Amino acid sequence: MLRLPYGRVADRTTNLVTPEAVVLEVAAAGLASRVLAALIDVVALWAVFSALTTAAAGASAVLGPDNVVVQVALIVGAFALLVAWPIAWEVATRGRSPGKLALGLRVMTIEGAPIRFRHALIRGLVGLLELNATLGTVALLSALASRRFRRLGDHLAGTVVVRDRHGGTPATATRFIPHPVWAQWSAQLDASRLTTDDYRLVRSYLLRAGQLAPEQRQGLGLRVLDRVGDRLGLAPGSAVRAVDGWGPVPALVAVAAAYQARFDGAAARVG
Repeated sequence: MLRLPYGRVADRTTNLVTPEAVVLEVAAAGLASRVLAALIDVVALWAVFSALTTAAAGASAVLGPDNVVVQVALIVGAFALLVAWPIAWEVATRGRSPGKLALGLRVMTIEGAPIRFRHALIRGLVGLLELNATLGTVALLSALASRRFRRLGDHLAGTVVVRDRHGGTPATATRFIPHPVWAQWSAQLDASRLTTDDYRLVRSYLLRAGQLAPEQRQGLGLRVLDRVGDRLGLAPGSAVRAVDGWGPVPALVAVAAAYQARFDGAAARVG
């Protein structure tokens, strides 16, 4: 059993890293896995493009080979596949593409947060040059020159590709139990406001809190508490005032316990 100050965690998990864990250590994806993921993306893109051209050929046979509508639809469709397709995938899946999904990779910001539309947009637009126009040559050279294999689009967008799935011993279930002083506060929280990503962030912080230096544990814990405090509808600064003299760990244990009490099945799937 893992014991934390003013709270405890039953059944410690092993080797857990979540992409939503701000500033916590994550493992950058290797060059080989990124190349393989890109090849899978190309195959998926080519399959969709082949279906598009087949549909256009069928429409041309009916409407005529010089039909303007068919030609415009084909051009728009090709542009959408080259530009909108990768952007839409990364936005909808929070940093994944078909290839990244297959290999357990994810794009995240260099600060450790999930990417937003602007990150995906920059990556997608730059990808037209470094991936499509140069057949990946620029992306490969940029990745080789980067310690974390970041392509040009990653540098401009402030992102990095990380391993989102890890081998080894499967994680066991984790149960957070608040300190008795915090039990009532935990029971009063409206955990339905929290997302799965919020819970993963809190969980990852708590499982690694004992490995952090005291000032890092305090600073990062308060940042995590500020984020979930906003989600929970707490008054600005109230969560920080509540931990005065205690530190953020017991409050976050209480938050995690409230989430587990509200979403037991979802929490079990997370770990």
